[in-house]
Amino acid sequence: GLYDTTKEFYMKHTPLNEGFPLRFAAGISSAVAAVCIAQPTEVVKIRMQAAIAGTVRYKGTLSAYYKIGVTEGTRGLWSGLGPNITRLSICNIGEVVTYDTVKTAILRKGWMNDAFPLHF
Repeated sequence: GLYDTTKEFYMKHTPLNEGFPLRFAAGISSAVAAVCIAQPTEVVKIRMQAAIAGTVRYKGTLSAYYKIGVTEGTRGLWSGLGPNITRLSICNIGEVVTYDTVKTAILRKGWMNDAFPLHF
């Protein structure tokens, strides 16, 4: 996915090599990219879930995108971007970076081969 691609990019174009600084940079960068792409969908989902029972703010998903875009502009669709980037960066470091570190250690120790069972 994006994490591995970002990690390879940093290894080629920066002084970072295998280790935590490289993994942290790749984890945070992939989180930023993912959130920037998905934020409008997150906003629509939250707004639709937060509707009071019995009220209808939007006729459907596309209606929500349109109404938020028209009434609040582009800023409305990307509202909450900063906190969401922070949240996903922490999640990526906690999950993806930990997974990558443990997987690399298992491979270096020779306990498993890089095959299907290693990823579960």
